[in-house]
Amino acid sequence: MSSKLFKSQKQSKVVTIEECNSCGLKMKRLFQPNDFIFKEGSSCQKCGSKTIMTSIYKEEISS
Repeated sequence: MSSKLFKSQKQSKVVTIEECNSCGLKMKRLFQPNDFIFKEGSSCQKCGSKTIMTSIYKEEISS
């Protein structure tokens, strides 16, 4: 197996987006085990209401 295959791979991270249904604030954080879409999240940083996890995806890390 060629070592070039491993060198060309870019680093990435998985993130979770939480949205507040009350004020619309979107918050991005690192994915944690047991995260899933439509799960109740943390408290909103703006209004204090509960958030809902609306998206989970992988982002490339820029170097």
